[in-house]
Amino acid sequence: MLLRFKILVILSLCFVSLPLLGLAASLEKAILLNEHGLTTDAKRELIDVIFQNGSKADDKAQAYYLLGNIAFGEDKIKVALNSWEHLVEKHPNSEEAKLVKERIAELSEIVIGSAKESLDNAVARSYLRHADFWSEDKSNIFNIDSSWIPNVEAAMKWYDRVLTEFPNSKASRIAYEGKLKTLLGWKTRGRYERAYGVMGNYKKYMPLLLQTFEEFEILHPDASTLQAFRYQIAQVYWKHRNWNSTREWLNKIINKAGKNDSFYRDLAERRLNKVEY
Repeated sequence: MLLRFKILVILSLCFVSLPLLGLAASLEKAILLNEHGLTTDAKRELIDVIFQNGSKADDKAQAYYLLGNIAFGEDKIKVALNSWEHLVEKHPNSEEAKLVKERIAELSEIVIGSAKESLDNAVARSYLRHADFWSEDKSNIFNIDSSWIPNVEAAMKWYDRVLTEFPNSKASRIAYEGKLKTLLGWKTRGRYERAYGVMGNYKKYMPLLLQTFEEFEILHPDASTLQAFRYQIAQVYWKHRNWNSTREWLNKIINKAGKNDSFYRDLAERRLNKVEY
């Protein structure tokens, strides 16, 4: 009986210690949770990292930074800004703080009218509530009239800033993809239909499209979208009846695919069967 009691005590101690071992918050776990769309759990894990006694300063700085990133991705601009301000205040010498320090003022510009500030003055808060009651139908989103603004150039400026400031990063890959799509262009509908990018001005934007793709291919050779963009370029040439360039880019798709069958290899082969029209 005594032996059985000792075994039960040992087992109970084992079961108590196992959860305690799992209590340590982890940046790696938070990142994995976020990648799988479990943002609520990821945020909780990051907050635990910040307030956990054993956490390193570098880990806490990265946790603040990632919390801001998640909030920004959820369009909670004010929350993101607060997280980054805490980061700069508490860990001013961290690499993450250096990333956001110079951009906090810039980010603050887009917060205007998008979030309600907390006020310590109860009287002022009550006055604001009275005002909001009578103007509750007002818009908290600013409309921007982009008439006569060169949309493609404006977009490329910001894509290029990402490419310059964050080279060889995931952000760089996304920026290249966005820039290529912008240069490929689009058309607006309605009474005053307009076309942008290559769709609007083939001679002006086609060289930029080719140059941007070449840079993208060199810096991100494993990007899964390369074949799709190759076909889009071939298609641009096809629409402008440049049959030789069309074939050249279709064959690039086939050569890059090698022996592997794929959607774009199959598509390129089918298009090669009938290029001229």
